[in-house]
Amino acid sequence: MKKIVSLALLGSTLAFAQAGIMGGSEGLHQINTKTLGQWQINVGTGGNISIGSWGLSRGGVYDMRHGNGVFKRYSFNGADYSQAGNFFVSMGILDFIDIGASLPVYYEHANSNGYSGAANMWTTSRGDLDLFTKIAVPFDSNSVFGMALMLDLYVPTGEQSAGVRPRHSWYLNGNGYTHPFTADDFAFGAGLAFTFDFSKKGAPITWNVAASYVYPINTDQTNTLVYSTGLNWLALPWMTPFLEFSGEMRLQSVGRYDFDPMVDPMLITPGLRFHLPYHIEFAVGLDVAVRAIREFSFKSGITHRRDVSGGVDYQIYYLGENGYNAKYGYASTPLISGAALLSIALDAKSKPKDSDGDGIADADDKCARTPKGAKVNEEGCPIEELERLAREKAYNDSLARLDTDKDGIIDLNDKCPNTQAGVTVDSIGCMLDFDKDGVNDPKDKCPNTPAGVPVSADGCPLDFDKDGVADFLDKCPNTPAGTPVDSTGCVLDTDKDGVPDTNDKCPGTPAGNSVDSVGCLPDFDKDGVADVFDKCPNTLPGIRVNTEGCPLNKKEDLDQLKKGIKFKTGSSKLTKSSYSTLNDIAALMKKIPEANLEVQGHTDNKGSDAKNKKLSEQRAQSVVKYLKRKGISADRLRAVGYGSSQPIAENDDAAGREQNRRVELVPFSK
Repeated sequence: MKKIVSLALLGSTLAFAQAGIMGGSEGLHQINTKTLGQWQINVGTGGNISIGSWGLSRGGVYDMRHGNGVFKRYSFNGADYSQAGNFFVSMGILDFIDIGASLPVYYEHANSNGYSGAANMWTTSRGDLDLFTKIAVPFDSNSVFGMALMLDLYVPTGEQSAGVRPRHSWYLNGNGYTHPFTADDFAFGAGLAFTFDFSKKGAPITWNVAASYVYPINTDQTNTLVYSTGLNWLALPWMTPFLEFSGEMRLQSVGRYDFDPMVDPMLITPGLRFHLPYHIEFAVGLDVAVRAIREFSFKSGITHRRDVSGGVDYQIYYLGENGYNAKYGYASTPLISGAALLSIALDAKSKPKDSDGDGIADADDKCARTPKGAKVNEEGCPIEELERLAREKAYNDSLARLDTDKDGIIDLNDKCPNTQAGVTVDSIGCMLDFDKDGVNDPKDKCPNTPAGVPVSADGCPLDFDKDGVADFLDKCPNTPAGTPVDSTGCVLDTDKDGVPDTNDKCPGTPAGNSVDSVGCLPDFDKDGVADVFDKCPNTLPGIRVNTEGCPLNKKEDLDQLKKGIKFKTGSSKLTKSSYSTLNDIAALMKKIPEANLEVQGHTDNKGSDAKNKKLSEQRAQSVVKYLKRKGISADRLRAVGYGSSQPIAENDDAAGREQNRRVELVPFSK
């Protein structure tokens, strides 16, 4: 009874090179340097199918040894077919590290005029488990170039008695039997992947190149290079056409098998990859073996094929069930096969950031620097500290309300806390005749004068300068007559800016701001908007500004113009996109001949201080040189490099470092 198995939906594993299972997001066989991101998961399945005996053995024939020890030749049925499937899962454990596993499954339908079923050439089998890791090298997010390290561990989980074609080149056993679906031992792989993303420069193309060195533990098997490259055209947001070249190459001769790259797997794969809703990826392609280009005939038999010579030279020796021995020509891949993949990305939410480790995410933590080990409430604040503050507040509140002698003066202010009930008291809680100022209470117009304070004949404190503030309170006892004063007897300064109201031309200055000699806020760029409110404090003279002090014309705004000054990565060479901005700056300086500019270069903290300072100085000099070429006098320009010494953002991530790599344009006076 014939076995019918449909093509498994889809993954990135093909018959010989399991490249796409690394969690890649492009093509079928190619590997790019992109990683999933922390706690992101990618699962999928896939495979290929080849129809015809040429997908099973070189020449479509095999020899089988019978009980008499004689090999007899059999040919496969032209309707036979072979297919490979794969199930894989990968996960990002960090933003730049992915791990995963892939388990291949296979089906051979090798019906023939012999006993192929008895020799296990008509069977279902699993392959060797591939455990893999990809580690991306962190580059600037705007960089065209990317690189990643790839590591593989191949675990011998495959069945030994199945199939007719080795699914990997390193399965070839030069001194014994070759099992098509397993190496029978562990193998290790290590390699590099490179990505060139030209879309970051405006071209809708990405190019990926990858190669891995596979080392099998079994010394009868050969070390192998697994390689792939692919071009992807970002034609539409939902579809990417691609063209790939991939293969395997044994790197040494072992036993009966000589080193010969031309007999090992080499595929050309055109295809389409579709980006579907819900993070679903679907790709289809056509694998064409390079050896198939020599002749497209599908006739069976050694005499009918020009590409059979390699199969004759490379005979596979196989031991099947019931003692059946078989040998057949080495077919590294089907001549032509269809391939497809289907995968879906899942988001396993990462744990919210908790900087102080108190169990409350930073987004909800109102006390983000709680000491380690402290118990906190639902808002992330230490419970013990909150309780202490609550006790302190309760105690202060009780003191503020306590009035032991019920005289209307709280104990905190009561200088005579044991006054008898019903006695009228002064503002400090003492009897009205106890002010000891030498003036009898019936005549005392100031009955609450503090003890020891000199008073006049009517019992009121002396006021030498007649400013309305008694001498004992007057911090400015010689104020000229008629001058308004405050509660301390000093010249009135309503806005507390240090300039008396009589001399203050800007009496409403907000508290805490420095002022000039006439009480007004400084205006560095003289645009009519004080520096404290000016969002563009470096405006050149004569430029019209809005209420926030920023130029109405963006081409006259230095804070906007400086954003257009860009340099090539790691270089002081200006990008072409900077020329337009620099031309605008030169035109502005010609328009305002009294304007002078200091060009300040800044970097992030990557690299040494000396290197950063030198690069920042060179970049500032590049801007100055360009402006000189545009006709700006050298004495109106100067260049300064500060390196990484004046950051405006944290250097902990790429976004902060990008802000710190900047050019500042600061006017100066000669």
